[in-house]
Amino acid sequence: MPSRLAQRRAGFREMTLSARYTELSLAAGLGEEVEAVWTSVSDRAASYRVLPDGRCDIILRFDAGQRPITGVTVVVTGPTTRFYDVPIEPGIGFVGLRLRPGWFETVLGFEPAELTNSNLIGAQAIAACPALKCLCAPARDQNELVTSLTAFVRKRAADGRLVLAPLSRSVIGAFHAAGGRLRISDVAQMHAVSARTLQRLVVKATGLTPKALAGILQFHRALRLLRDHRLSPADAAVEAGFSDQAHMSRVIRRMGGFSPARLPDVTLVSLDD
Repeated sequence: MPSRLAQRRAGFREMTLSARYTELSLAAGLGEEVEAVWTSVSDRAASYRVLPDGRCDIILRFDAGQRPITGVTVVVTGPTTRFYDVPIEPGIGFVGLRLRPGWFETVLGFEPAELTNSNLIGAQAIAACPALKCLCAPARDQNELVTSLTAFVRKRAADGRLVLAPLSRSVIGAFHAAGGRLRISDVAQMHAVSARTLQRLVVKATGLTPKALAGILQFHRALRLLRDHRLSPADAAVEAGFSDQAHMSRVIRRMGGFSPARLPDVTLVSLDD
């Protein structure tokens, strides 16, 4: 079990597209535990913004110009409730796998709440989950790192004794389907559980409280409406369930560090889970 998880907050998730972020087609055999497999190579020194998304990633950091690849660093990102910036050096590559909500403990062996608003890097990650050490083995190239990472997660998910319960799956799905707009009391009533039970289920599965998870999903819904559907800020605020445009703007600034008028080019989570 990891100790002193409130380590310095650094991580490598949610790269902007300027870092050549690419989501790969999911290989055959990968199960529902995987939301995305991605790669990123930085071609310049920069600072990249990580948005809260209710997910956790396992990431391999490496020197993209090295063949064979050695000195791989494993990073495990925890669930976050607000943005943070990560300095990236040129020539550094990343291979990442984004776990669906509810699969963190099955794959890594401890609850995501132990890593909320924190990340584990290198020796810290291996101390928390010793099985991760195999991912540091030398690789011929980036493709072999992708293969190793996906095989690791596939095996851990298949061998895991902890499987997401149907009730937890349904609760998380309800929050996603509503884009965070359902009241917590309504979700509890829909599933015939108390608010306390709902809190326990969501925290165990995601590392976040129901209120925090709903807020993050509402934030992502608003960004999708603004960016992908090109709604006006006023219309997006109504559709996303905010009380008004000013309320939406405050949430976007707090969670993302930018205004609705200046959206960065970032990946957004799926809301159809």
